[in-house]
Amino acid sequence: MIKVLPGHIANLIAAGEVVQRPSSVVKELMENAADAGAQTIQVIIKDSGRTLIQVIDDGCGMSPQDARTAFLRHATSKIETKEDLSSILTFGFRGEALASICSVAEVTLRTKREEDETGYEVKYAESKLVDEGATAAPNGSNFMVRNLFYNVPARRKFLKSDATEFRQIDQEFSRIAITRPHLSFRLTHNNNVVYHLDPAPLKKRILEIAGREIRKELVEISVETSIVKIGGFIGKPEDARKTPGNQYLFANNRYFRSAYFQKAILKGYQGLIQEGHIPSFFIFFETDPAKIDVNIHPAKTEIKFEDDFAIFDFLTSAVKESLGKNSFMPSIEFDMADAPDIPKVKTSGYTPPPKIDYDPLFNPFREEGNRLRKPASVIDIDQQFHNFDQINHYGIKEEPGIIFSEPGLSQKPILQIAGRYIATTIKSGLILVDIYRSRERVLYERYLSILSAGNSMTRQTLFPQEVKVSAATLSILTDNSDTLRLMGFDLSITEESVIVNGLPEGFGELSDDLGPVIDNLTTELSEDGRDFAAKGKERLAAQLARSGAAGRREKLNNLEAQTLVDSLFACNEPNYSPSGKKCFAVIDSGEIEQRFF
Repeated sequence: MIKVLPGHIANLIAAGEVVQRPSSVVKELMENAADAGAQTIQVIIKDSGRTLIQVIDDGCGMSPQDARTAFLRHATSKIETKEDLSSILTFGFRGEALASICSVAEVTLRTKREEDETGYEVKYAESKLVDEGATAAPNGSNFMVRNLFYNVPARRKFLKSDATEFRQIDQEFSRIAITRPHLSFRLTHNNNVVYHLDPAPLKKRILEIAGREIRKELVEISVETSIVKIGGFIGKPEDARKTPGNQYLFANNRYFRSAYFQKAILKGYQGLIQEGHIPSFFIFFETDPAKIDVNIHPAKTEIKFEDDFAIFDFLTSAVKESLGKNSFMPSIEFDMADAPDIPKVKTSGYTPPPKIDYDPLFNPFREEGNRLRKPASVIDIDQQFHNFDQINHYGIKEEPGIIFSEPGLSQKPILQIAGRYIATTIKSGLILVDIYRSRERVLYERYLSILSAGNSMTRQTLFPQEVKVSAATLSILTDNSDTLRLMGFDLSITEESVIVNGLPEGFGELSDDLGPVIDNLTTELSEDGRDFAAKGKERLAAQLARSGAAGRREKLNNLEAQTLVDSLFACNEPNYSPSGKKCFAVIDSGEIEQRFF
């Protein structure tokens, strides 16, 4: 009943752990190129990796024998003894990458060492050597991976949209490029150059990857202890966003994910950012490789630290110190500009002012018998309003007293709380309105009506706004330009930015900073790709409303606040946002009275 699996079946199972999607291939091949001592690494992608993934480097290259051996399972040049596992400083070391890749794709390798006169080429498919022989090739290695998952149709069918898959490739490329700022990198997708990175200092490399608009948000973080050395950059509190992005942790130049250390970073921002927001960070840990385990996850994206509790405290303290040095921690400041110069009072010979006798209960308007009387001026004004109709300069009669109110504003009191809620009165007591959720509900019903009627949604902006974005965002927006145009977005894409000429109805009047809008839109496109425009009207309207509401400044004036409240209660379903969350809460007078007992 028990059988030993054939080699090609075992390789397919191993590939399920190592090669999960095209980005996994990019990661493994780029790591091998960096370990080979390359100074220049070029990545060429076709159709988000489905058709071609090519990685070219100028590293040490391989001999013909090594080129064949590299595709065998557990073949590696980086470890020999068990002691080597406790001092791993290279990227790849398990020797399963090439064996797994060639089991699910057609792989061609051309390689040449500097001392060899000619290069060598090997071709593999379904874990078998198809062809080999001498060939002309430059120094280094050239891997070409074609038709990924061609022999595993179920895996190929479950790949996401092109935009999603390329976004994953971009992330893997960025993680390696950031850790090696002294190397040159180039990423090309469908003949379009996405990144061309020359050797540069770390901060410049980060700006090239994350977008130059992040320059103003980065502050340096640095701490050195006997356990770990922590360095890198973190973002300013006011630039924290709800959507994740630009969160990087590296241990000995190896990227890893850690919810535990992310919690330590957020603890350092405590009281400075809103709940649910995430700051940008690029943090590097340097520690003894014997004190970390990099082999606890199949994809090597998790690392176990021996002193993780101590590092947690060091990281939190380093974040707080960096924010404090850059004056981001809360403090009490007094504006002394134009303050009068008050001389100090000399205590010697000081005489206090004379006391003035007065009756604190005296009321000049009280007559005998404790009956109040109005001042003569008040009586005269009231009499004038009864005997005279006010006529404004438009010739329209106004009721007495209206000339003292601000035109266009409701007489109901409006109060904003924490930039998130609007408080106003109703007959039964007090009502609290959530600004963001209410705006989302109003936009949702507006977009749903427009989509159902099939009308054009574009509204041209008075002044086109330029938004600096990363190269990955530009690529996603370019690939989905037709879809965006159908949805009402009029965008002009340049080499480093997006110029917004027109937006769907509602975005133009509700968005001052379009950066979060573009980020939200890119995330939606990455998840849905070509299906973004084909979805049901309700879901599409909800997505547009969410993107539109995210880009609005939180502080409203009284007229805007009153208009939002009125618009909410004019909706068909004002109680809940499109995501099912409450838009407002009512506090009746009875509950208010209980607060005083």
